[in-house]
Amino acid sequence: MIGNRRSSALALLVLTAGALSIACGSSVASEANANAGSSGANASAGIAGDAQARAGSNSAASGNGGTANGSASGGSASGGSASGGGASGGSAGGGSASGGRASGGGASGGGASGGGASGGGSGSAGFSVWPGGNQIVAVDPVNTYTSDLSGLHYEAAQGAAPAVLWAVQNQPSKLYRLLWNGTAWVSDTSNGWSSGKMLHFPGGQGAPDSEGVTKGGSGAGTYVCTERDNQVSATSRLSVLLFDDQTANTTLTASSEWNLTSDLPRVGSNLGLEAITWVPDEYLVSKGFIDESKQLTYDPASYADHGDGIFFVGIEQNGMIYGFALNHTSGAFTRVATIESGNSGVMELAFDRDVGYLWAVCDDTCQGRTNVLDIDTRVGSPTRGKFYVRRGFERPGSMPNLNNEGFTVASESTCQAGFKPVFYAEDGSTMGFAIRRDSIPCGSFLGK
Repeated sequence: MIGNRRSSALALLVLTAGALSIACGSSVASEANANAGSSGANASAGIAGDAQARAGSNSAASGNGGTANGSASGGSASGGSASGGGASGGSAGGGSASGGRASGGGASGGGASGGGASGGGSGSAGFSVWPGGNQIVAVDPVNTYTSDLSGLHYEAAQGAAPAVLWAVQNQPSKLYRLLWNGTAWVSDTSNGWSSGKMLHFPGGQGAPDSEGVTKGGSGAGTYVCTERDNQVSATSRLSVLLFDDQTANTTLTASSEWNLTSDLPRVGSNLGLEAITWVPDEYLVSKGFIDESKQLTYDPASYADHGDGIFFVGIEQNGMIYGFALNHTSGAFTRVATIESGNSGVMELAFDRDVGYLWAVCDDTCQGRTNVLDIDTRVGSPTRGKFYVRRGFERPGSMPNLNNEGFTVASESTCQAGFKPVFYAEDGSTMGFAIRRDSIPCGSFLGK
């Protein structure tokens, strides 16, 4: 969504928020080293997105006084506040976690101070306190994005290939391929990515109002959702676009478009598709997912050429999530699910492919709250086989109420001291920064 809705009071809050602990022109993440093998009292928080960005290995930080046990009750990551070391979340923080404190980038271990994960209480309106480190740190170079960075997707490291943070910007319409350089996520300098790549609809026309980004299961191509053509800004065009991200061209033209406008509620042209994520068939089948178009258990074989998963999109105006099977040959689509996100708006969706949680994120209009959804497997439940809200969380305690429109979750391979990073993209680039990091517990931490 275009526009900066923050008040002057919020701007003052941001300027005084010690949690950011960032001085312009200084290192964003306090000289964190990104070596996968760091451990003990000098356990590097340089995982800052992927400690294993080079090697892709899974390195556990030791000597931190304990790790989260992967189970939570009442919204608290039980074990997340380790006695002695207190390094719950410190490994995802941004600075070297040493004795539960992080040097430099303000990324202390995720102890209870600042609203950390050790508390078991709920926030307002039944939302629980954020389960992670509650230590926000900026992880993009200052003044890289003036505004309108909107969607994020984390692609895990594979073999020798590093982790990638994909980002989209809605004006101008661009796709970025970001790599971790040891202190920040910066544009890949190869294959034409150094300044991001301009996006167009099929035929090379228009300027998609790019709001969300995801990858499918095969890894081939990048999917972007858009709510309109910025050159026809008063008209909704609720579409999913597929781009070839392997070409060296600095301008990308969509190879496919699924225009979903006719099958979605009528919404304002600036209140439409804000979020997209892909969920694999394997997960859906294992959970007994119900295909609402047939009122039967989902059968992937029913949808020719749909790939190996379902694309879920989120609407800002009504807070709803919709699942679609997209035919990659004919361009047809079938809506298979309609889901309440639990918030009045959806600005981002992120599916944790390792754990199976669907994160639905709202921006400052909902106080930055996030809901975690899962497919209901409870015997006798009226929503069995459908996505439902498992838990709602307030924004991290050290995060001002920013216009965060992007969110993504790192892979389990990045876990250290029981926590892994999550990333936010802020539309307004407060204090010159658009991408920030915090953490969540690794594993299935919501309990039964």
